[in-house]
This record gives sequence, C-alpha cells and structure tokens, in this order.
Amino acid sequence: MKFYIPNHIYKYGINIISCSLIVGCATAPPTQEMSDARQSVEAAESVGAETHAPVALDSAQHLLNKAQNDLEAGDFEKAQKDAIAAREAARQAVTISQARQIEQSQEAELAEQKKPEPAKAILIPTPAPAPEPITYVVNKNDSLWKIAAKNSIYGDPLLWPLILKNNTYLIKAADVISPGLILSIETEPSTTDVDAAIQHAKQRGRSSAKQQDSSYLNQYGLR
Repeated sequence: MKFYIPNHIYKYGINIISCSLIVGCATAPPTQEMSDARQSVEAAESVGAETHAPVALDSAQHLLNKAQNDLEAGDFEKAQKDAIAAREAARQAVTISQARQIEQSQEAELAEQKKPEPAKAILIPTPAPAPEPITYVVNKNDSLWKIAAKNSIYGDPLLWPLILKNNTYLIKAADVISPGLILSIETEPSTTDVDAAIQHAKQRGRSSAKQQDSSYLNQYGLR
C-alpha cells in the first residue's frame, strides 16, 4: 500500500530537516556556545590577557556582552554567532598572551646570559618596545577599504589587507564586516608588510577574492 504525502507537508518537513542541519537556524538558546564563550574569556583573563593581549580580550568581552544581550532579546541565532566569535577572540587572546609571556621569559634569560661581569661593567642598551596597536570600532557602512583610507588610520585604502591580517580571528570575509566589531590596527607596519598589502590589494580580483585573501594570509601563517 502506498501513502500519499501532500506536497505542502512534504516541503515543510524538508525545511525542518534542513534547518536542523544548519547552525544558523538557532531555535533554542545557545547554552553550550554561551558557556564555551564565558569559559574561554575566563581562561584568557587567568593567563594575563588583560596585560599581554588587551585588544583581543576587549574584543572577546565585547562580543560576549553582545551575545548576552542578543540572548535576552530572544535573537538566538545572533546570540549563537556572537558567542562563537567571542570564544574565538578569547582563544586568540590566550594564544597571544602565552606567546608574549614566553617571549618575555626568553628575553629575560637572554639578558641574564648577556649580563656583563662586574669587572667589565659593560652596559647593554635596552631595545625600544614595539608600538602598541590602536583600536577601531566598525561603524555602519564601513569597509576595510574605507577604514584604511581614514587619515587617522593609514590614509591609504590600498593598505586594507593590513587590517585583515591583524584581525583574522574576527573577520571571516574581507568584503563583509559587521558594525560593532573592535579591530586592532597596527600603527607602524614594516615596509615589507606595507608592500605586500599594496600588491595584494592591486591584484585582488572579485571572482576568486576569498582564495586570494587566503593566499595573502598564508605567507604569515594565519590561514
């Protein structure tokens, strides 16, 4: 015996199945994602990210607050996305913090090894610290091109790949950035990085833009 399923019921069932397979179709509070985000932020704070990776930690905390507001407003899909982004930003903060602490430890050991003997009294000049990055909050209708063109940033739109390079944990697609994101802006990029950014911006095509962006980031070991 064959059973006939009305077309509208069949389509409704397919839609339900499809929605259940797509992360974006969040119909329930993202409890696990929120928990992961909070734990990641706490982990970042516990390893000294406030001192060693303040930009990444601030971004993670900002995204976690957004996720909480989205959750309270009943926008579970947006809350889920913001919570995942907060978790990734917090993990990035942990990585940066740990790397900088290791670097500082190695520098301290090296300085101790190079410490002159009392009889010689040789003074070793301390290298100037690298300039701290600045932050920029993305506004509505902003793009990496527009941000890079601002006189307060780089004053040259072709340097937008530098912003992408320094914010890979927030920016998934260079052509789409969301208002409210807190970007880290390197204030004194090297000549090599500037030349690479300009070359990529000039050669980037629309048809394979994402792949080209990945190739550009690969030279820094980011993707």
